[in-house]
Amino acid sequence: MNSTAQNPPNWNYEAAVAEIEATIEQLESGELPLEEVFAQFEVAALRLKQCDRFLARGSDRIELAIETLNEDDFEEDGE
Repeated sequence: MNSTAQNPPNWNYEAAVAEIEATIEQLESGELPLEEVFAQFEVAALRLKQCDRFLARGSDRIELAIETLNEDDFEEDGE
């Protein structure tokens, strides 16, 4: 997966998760026509990819911050 792709402007992780959860409830209800099930599933899959990219970027940022902290600790010990 390409973790450098950007999510749309004003995208929000929590809102995307809430949308996915609402979609799951609709799909599980069994009341949607089959074509609507397919369409909703496609949208949910897109939202899941967006969430995955967001979490991957966040993980990369945390790892970089930890590396920076470790480098700072090493430099202080070496002085």
